[in-house]
Amino acid sequence: MGLRAFGSQLLCEQVAGRALRRMDYFLQGYDKEGNPTDDGRKIAVWKFPPEYAHIIGVPFKFFKGGNTAPVDPPKYTKINAIPERQDAFEITFPNITGYRIEYQEDEITYDFKKLENYELDFSKFPLETYMGTAFSPDLDKMEVKTVLEKREQEMHYLITKALLKHHFSDDENNPQIQKFNRLKEIVKVWYDTKVKLLNVSDPVYKKLLYFDNPKKIADHISRGINTHINTSEFIKPVFNYYNRFGSSKHVNGLTSKDVYQGRKSHVNYVAMDSGWEGICAKTLDELGSVVCYVKNQFLGFAIPYTKDGKDRQYFTDFIARVKKKDGKMVNLMIEVSGMNQDKAEKKWFVEYRWLPAVNSLCDKFEYDPWDFIEIANDIRDIKNQLTDKIGSL
Repeated sequence: MGLRAFGSQLLCEQVAGRALRRMDYFLQGYDKEGNPTDDGRKIAVWKFPPEYAHIIGVPFKFFKGGNTAPVDPPKYTKINAIPERQDAFEITFPNITGYRIEYQEDEITYDFKKLENYELDFSKFPLETYMGTAFSPDLDKMEVKTVLEKREQEMHYLITKALLKHHFSDDENNPQIQKFNRLKEIVKVWYDTKVKLLNVSDPVYKKLLYFDNPKKIADHISRGINTHINTSEFIKPVFNYYNRFGSSKHVNGLTSKDVYQGRKSHVNYVAMDSGWEGICAKTLDELGSVVCYVKNQFLGFAIPYTKDGKDRQYFTDFIARVKKKDGKMVNLMIEVSGMNQDKAEKKWFVEYRWLPAVNSLCDKFEYDPWDFIEIANDIRDIKNQLTDKIGSL
């Protein structure tokens, strides 16, 4: 007897069928009891002994049992760009994969006032863990009490080392050692003021940052460093190498969501994740200052950001082209669903990375500037919020 893992349902069906066939395999010319039917020859009736297969976790049935009500297939709606609307309603956007920071000054400043706290939730911490390296198969047992015995200066050193590695290295990944002391001063301020403990009050437990992802910590601190350079003068975009600009003309897909038929959109329907998005689309159709808009569905428009040391993408709900009082155009990103996850990180990267980076190259690539609005709390007031925002551009 053996246990076998199946790589596909087809293989599993073949083995099960083989087992069933072997249980009822007799030679032609003899009945099932072994009695000869014509010529009287006496030979073994069973060609093979019975074989039994026990199939575990199979997502299909061998035997029909009971009646199952038929399942109605979902209704799909084709979402696609309408060629006849392209000249009037096409929306293009820069396809950004990252950001470059360009500055030459040696002075390093910080401002953590607008930075959310870095939280340590002690309901999720283990009492001990095993740590290893890529250079040895050995694992070292690390207990909470061992880390708590470390000096705070050692924690400052380790965090500064990670910050230097991930955010203050040259193009060849060589850390800028000359900035270590200044960064260590900044790390101490962050450690004392921005690390918030949950389910414990003794500040000594801040040392358990030792168990956290170093890049995650460094990314958080870096957002409060040199905040004066978060402008188009210093922040530059990194374009997608193969596709610098996207367009609403490429929208094409199927959706089972409810849809709204827009009048000012290059795309035939707005796929609605919620009723709020339908209200937003209807409002955009009604506002005279809105020239055209598109729902970010099958569009491929994404804003890169980082969270917990990992690269992620944020998909805002709409892009609208709006006309200012002076007649100039602006591309307005609109968020209506609330950014329930990673809200602080998303808003920070939109405000201090994506917008400065993209707007720094408006003249070079001859596109209109970009802005952002989040419709907060009450969708019923969306028309006033959009009108106020457009009026302030």
